[in-house]
Amino acid sequence: MKLDLRQIKTYTAFILLAIIFGQGVWIYNMYKTYRSQFSFAVEESIETAILKEVSSRHQQLGGTIVYAPLANSLDTARYITKTIRSQDTSFKVTQDRFDPYSDLKLVQFLLKDDLPVNLKKLDSLFRTELNLRGFSRLDTYIEYTDLKKKQIIVSSYKKAQSLNSYISSKMIPIDIFKTLGIKAYAHSSIFSILKKMFLQLVLSSILISICVFFLFAVIRTLFWKEKIELMRQDSVNAMTHEFKRPISSAIAQASLIPYYLQKGEIIKVQQYADNILLELNKLTAYTDRVQKLGSNNSSHITLSKENIVLKTFFEALAERYISIKDKRVDIKLSIFTSHINIYADLLHFSNIMENLIENAVKYSQESLSIDIDVTDKAESLVIKIKDNGFGISDIDLPHIFDKFYRSNHKESQKKVGFGLGLTYVKSLIEAHGGEIKVKSRFGLGSEFLLYFPIKNNA
Repeated sequence: MKLDLRQIKTYTAFILLAIIFGQGVWIYNMYKTYRSQFSFAVEESIETAILKEVSSRHQQLGGTIVYAPLANSLDTARYITKTIRSQDTSFKVTQDRFDPYSDLKLVQFLLKDDLPVNLKKLDSLFRTELNLRGFSRLDTYIEYTDLKKKQIIVSSYKKAQSLNSYISSKMIPIDIFKTLGIKAYAHSSIFSILKKMFLQLVLSSILISICVFFLFAVIRTLFWKEKIELMRQDSVNAMTHEFKRPISSAIAQASLIPYYLQKGEIIKVQQYADNILLELNKLTAYTDRVQKLGSNNSSHITLSKENIVLKTFFEALAERYISIKDKRVDIKLSIFTSHINIYADLLHFSNIMENLIENAVKYSQESLSIDIDVTDKAESLVIKIKDNGFGISDIDLPHIFDKFYRSNHKESQKKVGFGLGLTYVKSLIEAHGGEIKVKSRFGLGSEFLLYFPIKNNA
């Protein structure tokens, strides 16, 4: 199934939303889990704090409260009756055997008048217990309540936070007759819980980032392949056009040769034969260029190097393009190098220079100025070719050496080409062990810098 651009964008957005939604649900569930853990920690902490606070007051009193079992008809498997003696008082109580804190609740009832609950100490013990369970630096407060009257006797609330941001424990009766109760509150901000979830949040962010990165990488690759295919199709169309011209011209002129042979006009026959040979040579050159770029590997290019006299070569090159009829071309040549020759393949070296100059001529106005400077730099011979043509946009500049790449600019699209010229140039320069760089701004012309190693020059 082949998807169009809009479908790919839709599916990509859907997948991204699904990933983000899934991670959002996971984070929310983790948040609820940590909040439940916090609620459980509050319940445990206040129960432990109450027991410690009661034990502390019991020790202060000297442990004078004693009791003894008293068997009677009220005793069952769950309840037991005891006699309590405190100072000059003695009375009977029934305790729940299933309540592990019944003894301390009884102590609490007996101590409430002589040593009432120390709310400040209880609050401190509560915070300590929370800290031991991994919840530190929290605002807390305690409410001491009369359960019979349903009134708060005393509270340690200091109005530090909004009441809505606190998690409370259940009401805990602290005496055996359930007349007094304690309720604890601990401040629970979203930030404090998210802080506990730091590792999970980091891992989730990394997972989302990785998914997004690879998803965009895949989509970008698909788009790039589609773009390459479109450029390839454009190049095939351009090749067909370029191949058709010399073939059509050669056929047309070949059809005239028998006519002039019959008339005995040998000069005309020779002229048409030369033109046919020229058109076929053009066709051969086009074919050779496409073949050499088939592998896109400079190591496959065979070089036949020789000494090329720089001054003679560039003067002939300048003369050839100054004399073209279609456009006025002004070429300024400056050679400031200590080397007379360059050791290179003459055919390929010529193709490099001709491609760059032909591009400058093709992508320019009716009048063109080209500066060719040859200089030395470190271990390289530097050839600079600068023109005042159309220039290259910032969008196209990173891709001009890519195979089959052609600019979408209307001025460039008017010109017929394969999108192979600069790829060919780069491959030839790299085959010589050199390097090519380009500087350009759209509307201000281009500057190509060619670096050839001079260690092998004669």
